[in-house]
Amino acid sequence: MIPQRVKKMANVAEHHVVDAKKFVFSMGRRTISTVSMNSSTTRSTTTQSSDQDPKSNKPTKPKPAVGHPTRSPSDSSIMANTLLWTHLIPPMPVIASTMYRHYAKGPPAKSWSLSTDITIAVIRDFLDRSSKITVEEVQKISTTKKLPIPSNIKRRKFVVPNEYRKRAGDLIKPLLTKKDQQRIGWDWEKDRDTAPPIKGEWLQTKGNPLDPCKESTVLYLHGGAYYLGCYGIYRQFLARLVKYSKGRTCAIDYRLAPQHPFPAAVEDALATYLYLIDPPKEEDTQPIDPNKIVIAGDSAGGGLTFATLMAIRDSGLPAPGGAMTLSPWMDLTHSLPSILSNIMTDYLPPTGFKHAPSPALDYARLPCKKEDAEMLAQVQAEAESSTDKHDSLVVPTTDSELADAARRASIGPFGECVPVQSIDGSDIYRVQFYADNDALKLPMVSPIFDRRHLRGLPRLLVQCGTAERLRDESVYTTLQASNSFPGANKDTEALGTPTNVILEMYSDQPHVFQLLFSNKSVSRAIKNLAAFVRDVTHSPAATDNLKDKENKSSYVTDNILTIRNVNPHGKMTDIKDQVLGDFSEEEWKDWESRLKQPGIKQRMDDVSAAYKKLLDAEHTKHDVKHV
Repeated sequence: MIPQRVKKMANVAEHHVVDAKKFVFSMGRRTISTVSMNSSTTRSTTTQSSDQDPKSNKPTKPKPAVGHPTRSPSDSSIMANTLLWTHLIPPMPVIASTMYRHYAKGPPAKSWSLSTDITIAVIRDFLDRSSKITVEEVQKISTTKKLPIPSNIKRRKFVVPNEYRKRAGDLIKPLLTKKDQQRIGWDWEKDRDTAPPIKGEWLQTKGNPLDPCKESTVLYLHGGAYYLGCYGIYRQFLARLVKYSKGRTCAIDYRLAPQHPFPAAVEDALATYLYLIDPPKEEDTQPIDPNKIVIAGDSAGGGLTFATLMAIRDSGLPAPGGAMTLSPWMDLTHSLPSILSNIMTDYLPPTGFKHAPSPALDYARLPCKKEDAEMLAQVQAEAESSTDKHDSLVVPTTDSELADAARRASIGPFGECVPVQSIDGSDIYRVQFYADNDALKLPMVSPIFDRRHLRGLPRLLVQCGTAERLRDESVYTTLQASNSFPGANKDTEALGTPTNVILEMYSDQPHVFQLLFSNKSVSRAIKNLAAFVRDVTHSPAATDNLKDKENKSSYVTDNILTIRNVNPHGKMTDIKDQVLGDFSEEEWKDWESRLKQPGIKQRMDDVSAAYKKLLDAEHTKHDVKHV
């Protein structure tokens, strides 16, 4: 039986968390209940199997457990699932302490309600607890548990043929220099032949047949730090986007790191775009006009959206009608100030994502490049020809061992294995699952380092929260792409035409708030996303059956740059002049100097020191109050 305390704990957490996070807790509770029931059934079955039939004096035949007929009492998977879910359900002290702090000291952000404060605390605790389990285990949670499909939504699954990966890879490869390929450090072209296929899902309103030549299509790339998540946990969010945009969405599961690091995700995203605009003839599917497509994504999916746009631009493919990003992850080096200043108002881990050592974090298992294999053969030949057995060296004997020796890869972010030699000569462990430390500044890894400064892209809508740690990345991206930063050189012929950008900054909102809450800020954000889709795709059904007059007006403008603030009540205010007036040229130069720092170690040390300072300050306040 499940202790009443555990049931109450799950109920309280579930009460304060909505949508995707609520689903996590409800699934945890159901998993515990199922395991408990199956364990009881197994125990009773085992007892019966040892009894005899009183009439025949013959042993009774064991009866299989109802829930899992093939499982034995010693099945370790039941215990593994139990421990996994119970470990990730937040304890009552997290909720209780948050409630106390909220009323005694006030929320970290001025406008946060108690529900918002608890939600952020629960997510932060969840991420902290998940660091104690392996990547494989947390990936299982984030990729297998999907949200239900709303009753008014029709879905259709699809699979992108693997030939489109090959086509996408052939377009991406010329965009990478020889030095870029060396920094990537693995044979990503081999991976496409053995990796799972690209699976996706169409969503549209029931009873609303759409013409792909006329209606909008949103290609959505989910977030999750490039190693977590699936399209299934975005169904509720995408359903609302479908409702207001009067179009459809196409979401995919791209390959995840660390098993499939950069550029696997970019290859999959570009492959899907090629599939949409040029489907295989045997499928009898109409191609979609690129002008009717909007590429969108949140967090890592937002960064992947920019990387895909850059690949489309640089390879000469027809551009989509527009792109939307929610809290895009543009800088994997974590260089800008808000990564430190907003630690206490966001749930992202202070010092990055980390997990227990496991095979997934052994980067030496990745496919080895051809030149590494040739080097291996040469080393082995030299070793075999050596006659001095007393002066022999232990040399790599497999592709994995050679790659491990060549790249000196660690087993994961802030891991405890082999240090990596950084650009500045210091030893530091690999800090991102998605790419080696030396590859973090590649433009398609961190789009903020685009060599063309993000010019020549389709219309963009960027949404971010003022309380999130990635806020400055959205601001820098917007000013750089539109060529509107202080001291900007107006001669842009070499880099391309400035990009038309709308930046929306939502007061006191954390990272990807659109998926966490149900409030006026979220409602305004989703309606603005839908309005952007309707406007940039010129959809004929854009304003049908919409009672809200605000939704019927044009959302996009002809201005190269638009910056709006959205307050907690959903009211929008144009703040372009204020932002540009307050942003000095000296501050912009400071941001650029931060981005130009060659090493990663100092950044990580700064983050750790800043977080420790904040914790010490909190403890000092607490001690003074109780003296």
